[in-house]
This record gives sequence, C-alpha cells and structure tokens, in this order.
Amino acid sequence: MKQPTPSIASILIMVTTLLPSFSAAQGVLLAGDAESGASIYKDNCMSCHVDQFGGDGSSVMTRDPRIVNSIEGLMGQVARCNAMTSAGLDSDQEDDLVAYLNETWYHFE
Repeated sequence: MKQPTPSIASILIMVTTLLPSFSAAQGVLLAGDAESGASIYKDNCMSCHVDQFGGDGSSVMTRDPRIVNSIEGLMGQVARCNAMTSAGLDSDQEDDLVAYLNETWYHFE
C-alpha cells in the first residue's frame, strides 16, 4: 500500500514541535556549574596549560585556528585531557569544567 506524502504543513508542525525539546537537550549538555568549573580548572588543568603553552595557559583556548569548534568537541577534549592526565574527574566535574571553559572562552550555544 502506498504511503501518503506528508504535506509541508504537517512537516512544519512536526519541526516546531520538536525544536523545544532540542533546545532543552542542549541545556542538559551544559548542565555543569561554571563557578565550580573555575576551581577545577585552576586545580587540575592550569599548570599543564601553562607548561605547554606559556603565559597563563589560556592560549590553548584562544589559539587560531581552534581545535575545538563545538560544544561536543569541547566535551570530548575535556574527557581526553582527563584521561590523558589521570586527573580523576567524575562526569559532574567534567560538566562543570565544560561549563566554565564555554562561558569563559568558547561561547558555544
């Protein structure tokens, strides 16, 4: 049996229904606490960044071109650094760190 082709109106209704849930999902991605993330950065990340990149270490986040270009990329980079340095951050601490880095340097939405 042939399936009916959806109308443009039904597609628009479906898209506008799904957009709010997509925005809510993005909010979940950034559920960390930036203030806590600042302390985590200072205690666990900053010294390595200073050793590797000089100055206050922030040039790793501000270099051109950036290696991290999305919130998902930032989350992955934080997880890689956590594993590489054996920092032992749990997932909540990683979320806090992502929130801090994003708020301070990256500004992904």
